[in-house]
Amino acid sequence: MRTTEFDFAGAEKQAKTAKRQRKVVIASVVGAAILIPGAAWAAVTLFGIGSFAADSTVTTGEITILTGADTPTQVTPALAPGQSAGVKIPVRNNNSYPVKVTGVIVKNGSLTYTNGTAGQCDIAVNGTAATFPANKDGGNGGGGKLTSLAAADTVTLNPGDQTYVTFPNVFTQQASATKICGVGAEFAVTGIAGS
Repeated sequence: MRTTEFDFAGAEKQAKTAKRQRKVVIASVVGAAILIPGAAWAAVTLFGIGSFAADSTVTTGEITILTGADTPTQVTPALAPGQSAGVKIPVRNNNSYPVKVTGVIVKNGSLTYTNGTAGQCDIAVNGTAATFPANKDGGNGGGGKLTSLAAADTVTLNPGDQTYVTFPNVFTQQASATKICGVGAEFAVTGIAGS
């Protein structure tokens, strides 16, 4: 009788190789199963929809109109019958961001005259109809006339800057005026954030 030696080390190695091959085959099949649905979903666009709200930490201040003997508002050139004049206004930006000054609104019914009456002075406010803002001290808003600056003439004020801004052709004294008059008015300077 012949005796055969059994190679335990070789059998163990064959068993491990067979297990590895099964693992590789199983892993490949599972990987294929995962990739196939992924390929189908790759062409679909997904969106997440929601909303948010955030408070601004920036406060909005006003464009300050400077007043006083050092910084007078001026009508320029001086009004005369048959001529138009603009207004040169000293302003300051009190905001923490740049502001572009874009126009001036003269409040309806606010004209005052020196050296004559409304009929004698015969001064008209030019511009387009606009809403005059209510002021922070409780003053009424109302109607007014807006004189806008041309885009090339807008003035950008950086935070803290102050300068004179000239708004042309705000008033016209009619040729029929019988007196050369001074004029005053309630006005608001308009602007937008940015430069």
